[in-house]
Amino acid sequence: MVGRDAEVRLLRAVLAQGPCVVVVRGEAGVGASRLVDELLADPVCTGLTHLRGTCPDTTEHAPLAAVTDALAGLPYRPGACLPPVTGVVGTVVPELADRLPPPPPLPEPALRDGLLARGVRALLAALGPAVLVVEDVHAADARTLDVLHRLTAEMPPSLRLVVTERAAPGLPVLGVRAHPRVRVEEVALRPWSPGETREYVRRWLGGRAAGPELAELVHTRTGGLPAAVEALLREAGQGGPAASGGHSRTVGVADVRAVGVPAAVRRDMARRRGPLDGTADRVVEAAAVLDRPVALDVLAEVAGVTADDAERAVALAARRAVLSADGRHTRFRHALDRDAVHERIAGPRLERLALRAARALRRAGGPLPLADLARLHQEAGRTRDALRYLVAAADRAAARGDYAAATALYTRAVTEQPRPSLADQAGRSSGTPRGVGARVRTAVKLARTAQLARAGDDVVSAVRRVLEEDDPPPRLRGEIRLHLSVVLRNQGATPLDSLNEIARALPDLEESDPQTAARAMSVAAIPSIKGWPVSRHRAWLERVEPAARAVTDPATRAAVAANRATALMLLGDARAWAAADALDRPAASALEAAQHARGWANLAHATVALGYTGRARAFLDRAAAGLEATSSPYLEGLTHTARLVIGWHEGRWEGLREAADRVTLAYEEIPDLTAEAMLVRGLTALHVHGDVPTARRDLAEAARLTRYDTGFILTASAAATARLHLEAGRPGQAGDAVETALHHLDRTGGWVWATEVVPTSVEALHGSGQSERAHRLVEDFAAGTAGRDAPAAGAALTVCRALLAEAEGRFGAAAALLARAEAEWRRLGRPFDAAGAAEARGRCLFQAGHADAEATVQGAITAYQGLGARWDVARCHRLLRRHDVVTTHRRGRLGYGDRLSPREEEVARLVAQGRANREIAESLVLSTRTVEHHVARIMRKLDVASRTDIALAHERLADRADC
Repeated sequence: MVGRDAEVRLLRAVLAQGPCVVVVRGEAGVGASRLVDELLADPVCTGLTHLRGTCPDTTEHAPLAAVTDALAGLPYRPGACLPPVTGVVGTVVPELADRLPPPPPLPEPALRDGLLARGVRALLAALGPAVLVVEDVHAADARTLDVLHRLTAEMPPSLRLVVTERAAPGLPVLGVRAHPRVRVEEVALRPWSPGETREYVRRWLGGRAAGPELAELVHTRTGGLPAAVEALLREAGQGGPAASGGHSRTVGVADVRAVGVPAAVRRDMARRRGPLDGTADRVVEAAAVLDRPVALDVLAEVAGVTADDAERAVALAARRAVLSADGRHTRFRHALDRDAVHERIAGPRLERLALRAARALRRAGGPLPLADLARLHQEAGRTRDALRYLVAAADRAAARGDYAAATALYTRAVTEQPRPSLADQAGRSSGTPRGVGARVRTAVKLARTAQLARAGDDVVSAVRRVLEEDDPPPRLRGEIRLHLSVVLRNQGATPLDSLNEIARALPDLEESDPQTAARAMSVAAIPSIKGWPVSRHRAWLERVEPAARAVTDPATRAAVAANRATALMLLGDARAWAAADALDRPAASALEAAQHARGWANLAHATVALGYTGRARAFLDRAAAGLEATSSPYLEGLTHTARLVIGWHEGRWEGLREAADRVTLAYEEIPDLTAEAMLVRGLTALHVHGDVPTARRDLAEAARLTRYDTGFILTASAAATARLHLEAGRPGQAGDAVETALHHLDRTGGWVWATEVVPTSVEALHGSGQSERAHRLVEDFAAGTAGRDAPAAGAALTVCRALLAEAEGRFGAAAALLARAEAEWRRLGRPFDAAGAAEARGRCLFQAGHADAEATVQGAITAYQGLGARWDVARCHRLLRRHDVVTTHRRGRLGYGDRLSPREEEVARLVAQGRANREIAESLVLSTRTVEHHVARIMRKLDVASRTDIALAHERLADRADC
C-alpha cells in the first residue's frame, strides 16, 4: 500500500466509529479496490460481516446486480427473527428465498421496487455489525442507486457502507444524504508521485534500492497509476514481485524499455474501448498518433470529424477512461494507454493519420513541436524530413541549455541516419572532394553537447560509428575526438582512454583548427591520479597559454579558461588563482555560462583537496549560481558531490550520510560522482555510526568505481580502510590497503593529492617493519609538494614527520610537530584533522610521561564529540584505558545488577544486528577478547543461551522502552 498511509488511517478510524458512509473516488487503475481490500483485512473489520458486490461495466446486465451479488453471500443465521418486509428481497436474491419470510403479494412491479429498498435495509439491520462494499457505482443502474440512496438516508445502526466510483467528466457521482449522526467520508485517490513509484519499485525488487532512471522510466510510462505500474513490472520481470514469495527480482531500465504494451494493459484498453462508436474510435486513434495534449479543433482535424462530433467523442472516451480531458486539451492518461491504441492502427491508416497530424501541428500556431514532427514524419515514411526535424529539435534544446534532451535527440538522429552511400565511399577512395555529410555534422553536435549531459554507452557507440564509417575531414574528426574524450571522462572510462583520444585528436586539430586545438590541449592538461605523469600534463599546460591567445569564439575561450584554471589548481600551481579570476566575466550564451559553471565546480573540488575549504565553498556558490541559466545533469552532480566533500572536511556531518546516499542513487550512472558520494557515505558510516561492515563495503566500492580521480577518492578510501586494519592490530593488511594509491602517486608524481593517505601509510609501514620505506615515502612526499600551493599537503607532511619522530622514540619532538599540525589544520578549517593531530599528540605525551597527556586526549575527545565522531571517541577512550585513565564512573555488576550497562547495551545492539565479535570490536574499538567477555555477561544477565536469543531479548527490551 504505497502512498496510501493517510487514507488507510483515516478510513480505519471512520469504520471503527460505527455507522458511516465511505466514498472512495479515483480514476480507473488508481487502486480503489486494493484500498478496500486493505480495509477489509484490517482488524477493525474483523468482527463485521463482509458483503461485497460490483456494478457491471456493461449495459447488458440485470438490474441490482451489485446488490444481489453482495446479499447472495449473506451468512445463514438459524432462528433469526426477520421482519416480513425482508421477504421481498428473496424475489431478487433466490439464494435467500428459503431463509426469508414469504414475500407479500405485490402484483405491481412498482410497489415491489418501492418495498425492496426497505427490505434490504431491514435485512442489513437484522444482520448486526456489517460492512457493505459496492464498487463502481458510477456504472450503477437506477434501481441500485435507489437502494443506495435510501440506505444512506436511513442507515441501519450497525452498518458501514463503502462505495467506490470512478472520477471522470460526465460520470454520475453518488449523492449521499445521511443522518447527522452518520459520518460521511470521501477520499480521492490520486496516481503515485515519482517518489511513490520509486518506493513501489524498490519493494518490487525485494527491498533493493531502485535507481532514479528506472523509477523515472516506470513513472513516465504509467503516469503513476498503480495497476499500470504493476502490469509493466510484472511483464518486465516475467512474474510477480519479490515480496510475493518468489526470488528477489532484478528488473533494469533495459528490461522496462524492452516491454511493449503489457498484456494486462492491452486487454483492459480493449475492454474500455469496446462500447465506443466509430467516431469516438477515430478520435481516439487520432489522439494516439498525435501523442501530445492538443486542442479539440486539432484533434477533430486529424480524426477527420466535425468539432461537435469530436466533442461528443471525447466526452464518451473520457467516461470510458480511454482519454483524459484536461481543460481545453485532450490526452491519454499515460504512455501505455496510448501505445495500446497506437499498436492497433493499421500501417496505411497510420501513415495517413501521421501526415494529417503533422500538417495540423504546423498550422496550430506557436513554436513548432519539432520532436513530434520528426516522429510523425518517421511514421509516415518520410525519413529525410524526420531527421531534419529531429536535428532541429536537438538544436533548439541545446540553445536553451537543455543538454540532456539535446543529447538524446542528437543520438537518435545519428543512429537513425543511414550510412554513407556507395557514391560517397567511392569518392573517398578516389580522393574526389566532397561535402560534409549530415551524419557527421550531427555527430559533431552530439559529441559537443553530450559532455554536459548524462552520456551513456549509446552516445559513445554512435560517435565512434561515425568516426569509423564516415571518415570525417581532419578538422571535424579532431573536434569529435576531443569532445568524445570529455564524454569518456565523464562517463567513467579509464583516464588513459580519455587522454589517448585527445592525443589522437591533436594532430588533426593543430593542422586544421587552432582554436579547437587550444581547447584540446587544455583538456589534456587536466591531471588525474590514474592518468599520465604530471610532467606530461604540465607540458600541455605550457602549450595552452600561447595557443589560447588565438581563441576568439566565446564558448571555446570559456572552456579553455575553465580547463586551464582547473589544471593549475589541481597541480598546486600558484597561477591558478589568477586563472580562476579570469572566469569571473559575463557569459554571452548558455553554453558559455555552462563552461563557467563547470570551471567553478572543478575549482571547488580542486581547492578543497588542496586545503582551501573556504575558497572551495565560494567557488561552489558561483557554480550553483551559474547553473541557474542552464540544465546539465553532470554539472549539477558535480556541485552536489563538491558540497558533500566540503561538508566532510568542514565537520558539518549532521545529515551528511543521508545526503550522500541520495547523491549516490541520483548519479549512479556517472561513476566518478557515485564514487565520491559513496566515499563520503563510507566515511560517515565509519566515524559517525561506527558501522564498520558498511563502511568497508562503501570504501571499497568507491575505490573500485572511481575513474578520472583527482586524488581524494582513491587516497581517502585507502587511508580509511588502512585505519580500520591498524585499529584492529593488522599493520600488514593496512599496508596492503594503501599500496594501490601509493603506486598511482609514485607513477604520476601527483603528491599534492596525497594528503589523506601518506600519514596513515607511514603508520602502516612502521607497524609492519618497513621503517626505511616509510622514510622514503615522506621524502618523496616532501619533494613532490615543494613549491606547490597545497597547504593541506603541508599540514599532512608535518604530521608525517611527527610520526617518524614518534617511531624513533623522540616523543617530545613528535608532540611539538603535532601541535604545529593541529594549529595548521584549524587554520584551514578542518576540525576532524585537527582532532586527529591532537589525539596523536596526546599519545606521544603519554609516551613521554608528560602531565598534559590526559588533558590533551580529553580535548581531542571533546572535539570528536562535537563532530559526532563516535568511532574516534571510542578509540581515544581505549588510549586512555591503556594508560590506566578511568574515563567513566564504573559501578560494575553491583551498580547495574541484572540490567545491561551502557557498554553492554551497545554490544547487544550490534549482536542483534548479526555482527560477529570481530566486527563489534572494530566498531567499538575494543579487543575481540573484551567483546567476548561482554557477550558472556549479556547472556548471563538476559538468561539466554545463544546470540540469537540475545537478539530476540534485545528486541523485546527495545519494544518495552518504546512503550
